[in-house]
Amino acid sequence: MEFPNDYDHYDSNDFIADDYFLQWVKSPDAASEAFWQHWIATHPHRQEQVAAARAFIIGLRFNETTPSPAAVEAALQRNLAMLEALPQDHQPVVKQKSLRKVWWWAAAAVVTGVMALAGRQLWLKPAAMIQYSGLADGIRKITLPDNSEVILNANAAISFRKDWSGADQREVWLKGEAFFDIKQVKAGDQPAQAFIVHSGNMDIDVLGTSFNVKEGSAFTNVTLNTGKIKIRFSKLPETPFYLAPGDFVRYSAKDNKITKKRVNADLYAVWKEEGRQLQNVTLKEMAVYIEDIYGYHVRISNSELAQEKLSGGLRVKDEHLLLETLAFALNVQIDKKADTLFIQPKTKK
Repeated sequence: MEFPNDYDHYDSNDFIADDYFLQWVKSPDAASEAFWQHWIATHPHRQEQVAAARAFIIGLRFNETTPSPAAVEAALQRNLAMLEALPQDHQPVVKQKSLRKVWWWAAAAVVTGVMALAGRQLWLKPAAMIQYSGLADGIRKITLPDNSEVILNANAAISFRKDWSGADQREVWLKGEAFFDIKQVKAGDQPAQAFIVHSGNMDIDVLGTSFNVKEGSAFTNVTLNTGKIKIRFSKLPETPFYLAPGDFVRYSAKDNKITKKRVNADLYAVWKEEGRQLQNVTLKEMAVYIEDIYGYHVRISNSELAQEKLSGGLRVKDEHLLLETLAFALNVQIDKKADTLFIQPKTKK
């Protein structure tokens, strides 16, 4: 489907005033959802403007509409007919031409007033967005408007609307890696207010739960610690994934491939607590973690070594520190050749 508008150069106000964009935000269907999700994924430099415009439209609470010229004419004719039907002695002493002119002025005034109101609402400054960036070296804790908590890893970034009161759903946009601890928000007997994380090419639907998201140029990983989440993929809208605690999903944008498996979820969020104490984590589990996070192939020399267990503080600040910690804790030798890590017991000298 082709559209005449050059969305590449739109700012937030342009999106707010665009009919097709408004239709997608207010009443999305399969076609508009597919179009806009694909457009956003292929225009990352416009994601901030889209997010601000969408948040503003969702927050609108006015119902005024601008009547069409046909509707104005029909209303005018109805009123003229009513006047002409009055008894002769009750009719205003106004010539027909003047009467029509008066009514057109009235109709024009109505249209102008409504358009002015709509214009004022549309061109108000979009709902305020807040953005936080992770520290260059270390983690940063963020409290969201609903008192949910997010921990940003180094160089990550998150943005969201400043005020969530009255919104249909809570939404955040993530770049990089973050750990979420989301609170359920309910109003009486109403269902809990939906929480959505937009990250890379996926949307994550959340209620009350905790999970880790790592968004990168090649892969986006999601690991669920507690609760339940649903993941929707912009390029695979008919293939949502439901995660239970301990589930891990990796999405590769390059080949549009999804991988799902069971993992030690605590391990995938260990970065948020420097030096966190782990209990009985096997080297095999660590190897899977290294493959998922750093993209290596890991080869362990024998099955007995693969079952060796690690307990204690694990430092995962970066790849070098992690491998150094593993080598020291398990007394192993780790050799890197191209994209493969070979782990074996240290040779005795």
